[in-house]
Amino acid sequence: MARYRILYSSEYLDDYRSLEVFDRAKIRNAVLTLADQAEVLTRNRRRLRATVSWCPDATWKLRVDDYRLFYRVESRTVFVLRVRFKGSGTIEEMGS
Repeated sequence: MARYRILYSSEYLDDYRSLEVFDRAKIRNAVLTLADQAEVLTRNRRRLRATVSWCPDATWKLRVDDYRLFYRVESRTVFVLRVRFKGSGTIEEMGS
């Protein structure tokens, strides 16, 4: 049984629907790992050091290739908030 329940914001669902099908599969698989490992620090999964202006509720980020998945964890629930293409810009530039 999964340790965490996963809920998706409407903004995340909009972001997800705008992705290419190939990228959606990678993102979906990464989100599913959060059911067991949402608060486990890894090379690709880290707590945010500062608030992201365009996603202020996020407290964690997960790197999935050139994408960043932003989420928060509360009482064994993972709130998946946004997924954005990172590219060469900063996290703040991803919101524009």
